[in-house]
Amino acid sequence: MKVFRGYGIYLFSLSLVWAFWLQLTAGPKVQPGDSQETPWFLSKESSYPFTQFTILDTRSSIQRWKNKVPGSKVITWEELSRTDIPHKGELLELKLVRKKINDLGIKLKDSILVLGDGASGWGEEGRIVWSLREAGFTQAYWLDGGFETYEKEIRKRTNLKSENNINPTPKPSKPNSNSSYAIQKEELVKGLSSKAYQILDTREPREFSGATPYGEVRGGHIPGAKSAFYQELFDAKGQIKSKAEVELYLKRLGIKKEKPVVAYCTGGVRSAFVVGILRTYGYNAYNYAGSMWEWSHDPNLPLETGN
Repeated sequence: MKVFRGYGIYLFSLSLVWAFWLQLTAGPKVQPGDSQETPWFLSKESSYPFTQFTILDTRSSIQRWKNKVPGSKVITWEELSRTDIPHKGELLELKLVRKKINDLGIKLKDSILVLGDGASGWGEEGRIVWSLREAGFTQAYWLDGGFETYEKEIRKRTNLKSENNINPTPKPSKPNSNSSYAIQKEELVKGLSSKAYQILDTREPREFSGATPYGEVRGGHIPGAKSAFYQELFDAKGQIKSKAEVELYLKRLGIKKEKPVVAYCTGGVRSAFVVGILRTYGYNAYNYAGSMWEWSHDPNLPLETGN
């Protein structure tokens, strides 16, 4: 009898340890050195030699036609994403992403500068950089301000001085296949009840309140999410706001720097842009790429409407 009782206590203790381990391993992992990451975007005053970058142009076809960038390689965020319902917007398998970028003549160790439409776009440049970094292209950045900034610097033929004092010269880092800046639907669902994550809805306020202008099956927002329209992070000149300004904005929303942040939108584009900014400014942020296209498709997942 004593043997069985001792064995029962052992199994009970083991179950407690297992439950504790599951809590520790649930959700996105905090990557070592998160607060010392290289920036995800560069300003027109960055000190990194401009000519050392391979240029990826993710602007709209009209903008690419009107203002061609010599020597650039063209790609869209859709080319690196799934199109099948309900997984539309999710990143392709990482090996496929790497192949598509390799086919452009770009290697993992290359320095990549992504051009987008800036404040007039949807944050495609941020989505591309997020996708590249997920696939191991650790030296990928987008250029704050888009083509106009690029054009001006090409004409000047000068080097750049980092704005906001964010690592003036990005230091090359080794590709780390364990680093991820993504969160899956299942992880997010598990964390809802315990409020494990601070959730940012980076869509327009009308979408947050229930409008479905971009193909969502149902309207509303993920319970507990804060409305943080991505364009709130631009200043009057269409440049990304300073670290101090972004921190103040998030503080007013009740976002704490020491707790993981999850951003989502419709298909993970605007949210990836926000994740890049937050990562640059020292937040432990993750992109939910499936976003509302995936979440709203599942009738069993909760949604809230209104402000």
